[in-house]
Amino acid sequence: MTKEDAPRGRAAKAGTDFSRIRPSPTVDSRPTIDEVQPDQEGKRALFSSSAPQTPQDSPASFGAVIVSCGRCEARTVLTPAQALHYVVPSFHLPFIKPKHGSWMRCPSCDHRTWVSVEIQL
Repeated sequence: MTKEDAPRGRAAKAGTDFSRIRPSPTVDSRPTIDEVQPDQEGKRALFSSSAPQTPQDSPASFGAVIVSCGRCEARTVLTPAQALHYVVPSFHLPFIKPKHGSWMRCPSCDHRTWVSVEIQL
């Protein structure tokens, strides 16, 4: 009995040739994340982490209050209601301290310090 005449049982499996199967790629030949072009509108954009938008990048809306802290140097955009929560109690000396002329609690670091308050109109 030759190989062609053999039944498709164990005799056929014994002579199996794996030359048709591609070898798996090595770790070095696979593209890294940096080499792959990011898909900004697809799955990669949904599930990848990107740098959060900072208040400097996002424009403040009409009536927003921007508080710049002199201690932690953070810039926070607040609604008027949120700003009222941080402003009471405080005092303002805009002519004596022109850069950071308000003594109040900073929304970012939560310390009483000199801050600059701007109202976006």
